Amino acid sequence: WVETVWDLDFTETEPLDPWIAEEITADGLDTFTRLYSALAPFAAGDQESRENVWTLFAENSLSHQALVAVLHHFVHVGQHKRANRQQRVFALHSAGLYLLLLEIPGSIANQVFHQVMFDKCLHTLTKCWPQEMKKRKKTHSQSSQPNARRNRKKGKPCRNDNSSMEEMLEEEKEEDEENVYFSTEDLLQVRNAIFLLLKNFLRLLPKFSLKEKPQCMQNCVQVFVEMTSFEPVLHEFKFSAAMDVNKAKYIPELAYYGLHLLCSPLHGTEDKTLRCVFQHLLSIILMVESSGGSRHEALPITSAVTSARSQAVKFISSLVDELKEAVYPVLRILLQHICTKVPDKADYRTYAAQALVTLLDKLPCAEFAEFIAWLYKYSLTKVSYRVFALDVALALLELPERSPGSSLSQDHQSLLKHKFLVQVMVFGRCSDKAPVVRSKALSSFAYCLDMKAAATSESI
Repeated sequence: WVETVWDLDFTETEPLDPWIAEEITADGLDTFTRLYSALAPFAAGDQESRENVWTLFAENSLSHQALVAVLHHFVHVGQHKRANRQQRVFALHSAGLYLLLLEIPGSIANQVFHQVMFDKCLHTLTKCWPQEMKKRKKTHSQSSQPNARRNRKKGKPCRNDNSSMEEMLEEEKEEDEENVYFSTEDLLQVRNAIFLLLKNFLRLLPKFSLKEKPQCMQNCVQVFVEMTSFEPVLHEFKFSAAMDVNKAKYIPELAYYGLHLLCSPLHGTEDKTLRCVFQHLLSIILMVESSGGSRHEALPITSAVTSARSQAVKFISSLVDELKEAVYPVLRILLQHICTKVPDKADYRTYAAQALVTLLDKLPCAEFAEFIAWLYKYSLTKVSYRVFALDVALALLELPERSPGSSLSQDHQSLLKHKFLVQVMVFGRCSDKAPVVRSKALSSFAYCLDMKAAATSESI
């Protein structure tokens, strides 16, 4: 059975004999926690005073491949959507044991690492959380959205004629599935097991390079970004390399620390990693669903969504403070994506403009001026872009005016002035041919009149 599991690369495997699985789980979670306690010292690092665990396995005729195959069985069972609380908790602890094995020196030489098994353990973080909890979130978002019909333009037919048929099929499918109900205590146990597994990942990452494993690296980024919105965070936390994992209380806190660890040169080139991290954080900043397609549904603006957004902005700000020049080119790309992908709705534009300006303010004068030059060109294109550029101009006017150094060209120096924002970016749009842009520009100009800043009044 063990050979078959490894030969099939942990895909389409036969389950473990039920009597063996029952014997292992007879003492509940104790079997897993006892094994973890026995193996943990080998991963601690002081190898001089301790014998080699791989030699210990060989001398006692224990196959580490058999252990990994058994752990895979529990991980696989716990990821099923109809798995009960106990199966999910066993899966999360089994995944933690596999990561502990990887943490022990000699795991690479003994071929413990397998990409499919690693990815399965990683996805245990998201798949072991009951699906109906995610469905409940989604239903809440749909009910919070305004009536779709009200937003539909007259004369336009409904885009999806088969929607009612699809809904009926979906309902039938849901009726066919046995629902597994989870008590508050069950959910708390699963959540705590997820928290512990995430800690395991964070202990492994400083020791285990993913540089040669780009797919694992991408999957880690994707899952960690998903975990940043797992639960509300009730206190401020700092993003830094010096963070103490043992003092963390929330899953998003650990997830951001994980993203920080992935940005280390140990796991690949900074530029490539930062692009991947920023790309996944973009949907959180824009408050849209992070689906793979080109169209992203806007999420309802709830306190959880806005809190996740502000944490993402703070995390990126902390990376810019720490890595400086290395981040600037990637940050510029992120800012351009915010401009081109922001949902065309007033509230979302306001939030996006605030995030953009917060991050833009991190750039030195030369890069700041270059982006303003790009923003001006962007503001001359399609209607939705012209409207968003006005939101950004107003947000920029809230910042103190920069005093450019003599190293900048005259053109770039003028771009840093509030005068450019008021007279060109705002007033210049007051005669726009599109009524929606014109009215937005006029109201923006009126807002400028109310501003107390001397530079703004002078420009008017």
